[in-house]
Amino acid sequence: MPIARSNDYQMRRAGETLPFNNTFGKVQHSYKVVPWTYSADGLLHSGDSVLIRNKKVDGHLAADLGVKQVNIEESYRLNTSKTCQGPVTRNVFQIMRYEAADIFGTDSVIRFGQKVKIQANAHLYKKTLAVGSTPKSMNIVSSVSRLQEASLHACDSFNTVWVIDSFDPNDRYERQGEPVRAGEPILLRHCHTQQYLASDCVVEKNDFGTEFEVSTNSFACLNKTQNLYLEKNGNITTDVPTRFQ
Repeated sequence: MPIARSNDYQMRRAGETLPFNNTFGKVQHSYKVVPWTYSADGLLHSGDSVLIRNKKVDGHLAADLGVKQVNIEESYRLNTSKTCQGPVTRNVFQIMRYEAADIFGTDSVIRFGQKVKIQANAHLYKKTLAVGSTPKSMNIVSSVSRLQEASLHACDSFNTVWVIDSFDPNDRYERQGEPVRAGEPILLRHCHTQQYLASDCVVEKNDFGTEFEVSTNSFACLNKTQNLYLEKNGNITTDVPTRFQ
């Protein structure tokens, strides 16, 4: 029996099918340096390759292709990583406008209130993957906090469409249509469920170490927003969220 196990181990080692080989190969691929975009005019454009940083946990959005999101057709885990390795395969994403022509025109500049898709860079996987979210149900939730999930979807659907909102609710309505500047704080609102892409200090252990869960949830502050007064003065309309996230 020990001889058979030894032979099996040697065969798996020679074929590089041991768990260590698989993990090491995945980590090596995930940390390959890839190009990202320098904005010459200081604005965000469709097709730009960017890093997405979460302010709450002070980490960057990153993909983990080794873990699939359960109960969703070909969907992979997203995490927030505090270990910034620069622009690498797992944390560089492309911002793409959803419609070739919309109310803001046909140019490449990304604007507040515009529908966009957030795609993984082409070096990560053979298929096009986009950041998406499926409405919360009994079987489809985030792995730890049980909130609405957020993951990388291989299926192209309306679940992968987001709207860029201004970080400050006091000027969110007025800034609709304004160009988004590179490095400017923004919110990403899910078109289907109207919840925001978020990450909280919920720890998830994976092959990359200790990282944080990504979900789709509006972590709104609880103070009074005075939205009735703002509506009375015509500063906002009822469809504009007025709480800080």
